[in-house]
Amino acid sequence: MPSELIQLKTRFFRYECAVLAMILFALPAHAVTKKKFLVVIDPGHGGVDTGAVFQEKGKTYTEKEMTLQIARDLARELIIKGHNVILTRNEDRSVLLSDRTALANRLKADVFLSIHLNSSGEKIRHGGVETFILNRATDESSKRLADLENAVLKESSAKQESGDVSLIMKDMILDANLEPSRKLACAVQGKMKAAMLDRGIKQALFYVLLGTDMPSILIEAGFVNNSADRERVLTTKSRIRMAVQIATAVDDYRMKKTPTHCKIENENEFKRTGEMKRKQI
Repeated sequence: MPSELIQLKTRFFRYECAVLAMILFALPAHAVTKKKFLVVIDPGHGGVDTGAVFQEKGKTYTEKEMTLQIARDLARELIIKGHNVILTRNEDRSVLLSDRTALANRLKADVFLSIHLNSSGEKIRHGGVETFILNRATDESSKRLADLENAVLKESSAKQESGDVSLIMKDMILDANLEPSRKLACAVQGKMKAAMLDRGIKQALFYVLLGTDMPSILIEAGFVNNSADRERVLTTKSRIRMAVQIATAVDDYRMKKTPTHCKIENENEFKRTGEMKRKQI
């Protein structure tokens, strides 16, 4: 029997074994054990929020569907490696950004991975992968960050007198997680760029990262309107390879084997050319 066929059968057998562990997706928060490294995976968008959309030859491709495919494969790979995994959604449904991060915080997750796909206003010749961490490096980002934090507090039921304390505590948590988030981003981007164009590690003020109490990153796993990137997600074999790369990177981070040299571009150092401006997710 050819070695490739043996490897394929072995992997599918491992996937079947992992199905039992997938009940974690439906378990209540109190049922998740903290004995294992806990990863919360956030498939971007869902429900009425389609995310990026691309149409070609009568077919419609949506970011919400593709991120869920990636997330499910990534979950299996992480479970195979012995980790606990929770998805913020395991079906096509709408989930508030605040609920996604609240779930991760309530479970005291070790890391939070938000999966997205990019898009451009015009046909893009070269796609690629980029990984984001929360931007707290510039005066402008600090101002916008404070504005967002204040807005969240105003919408909450917290008493006004506790507002200042909440902001201080949130700042301390974000500062503490900045370096671990950088290491996690370096590990993930380092693995994924082996098979995709490397668009670098960047900083931006994504609300979904602002809400987390643990190291967190947002992965733009290619462009919906780039044929190579799109096929990479839609083809099972290449999508699984992507999932393996991310899962291996998470393992490297957990084992403190992240790259020692890794450039992080700040918000003012990168400019998108010919691409649709993404809203802060």
